[in-house]
Amino acid sequence: MRKEAMSKPKALTHDIFAKTQPHMYSWIKKYGKMDAWKNFVYWNGVRAQLVISEAELVKEVMKNSLNVFPKANPSVYASNLLGNGLVMIEGEKWVKHRKLTNHVFHGESLKNMIPAVIASVETMLEKWKGKEGKEIEVYQEFRLLSSEVISRTAFGSSYSEGEKIFAMLNKLSIIMSRNFFNTEIPLISKFWKPADLLESERLANEIQDCVMKIVKKREDRVVNGEADNFGNDFLGLLVNAYHDLDDKNRLSM
Repeated sequence: MRKEAMSKPKALTHDIFAKTQPHMYSWIKKYGKMDAWKNFVYWNGVRAQLVISEAELVKEVMKNSLNVFPKANPSVYASNLLGNGLVMIEGEKWVKHRKLTNHVFHGESLKNMIPAVIASVETMLEKWKGKEGKEIEVYQEFRLLSSEVISRTAFGSSYSEGEKIFAMLNKLSIIMSRNFFNTEIPLISKFWKPADLLESERLANEIQDCVMKIVKKREDRVVNGEADNFGNDFLGLLVNAYHDLDDKNRLSM
């Protein structure tokens, strides 16, 4: 249903639900309650899932102040893509990560990223000048722009290595999206792994190795006296937290 919906031209409208989630759209109409709010249960393999669209109920779930709504167990593809970061973790570990992330994305910190953003945009526009009269694939250009901006701000002077990491992450996201609705059969993956799973594991390991090499370079610079800190970008703050003397603030590798 999704492939069929996405293969047709999109109308110029903000009402995109029927286009992006056609299965949900049809199920709400068929199985949802007949009052103003449409909630229903469906089965994903052996797991029942409740779909809600009642605003107050959604707020309650998202707030989750009593921790009664645990995060769903991710698929192996999602785990390879998202790692052990904010999206996946809970409890004290989540609090530590969230505290660091809040600092990085605070208004004052974002102001310091403006020169990097400008440099990336100017590079893109300079490239466009050489394509006058030619067609430009804008989606691809802006995807590259986003990855370069994030690489510069997250990895600082190592942004060229960061771009390699984002290229691999993009491949991982494509693999995950095409396996999103596949039902995993318990134990089977221990004996037989499809090509996509093998490729996603290879990419995840390669990403891990790339990040560790950047971290090792920063640690070596501090040990050798070439730098007095691990950097002020996002990765630098994470490495600093890994070396924190206080157990409460320390992050694992």
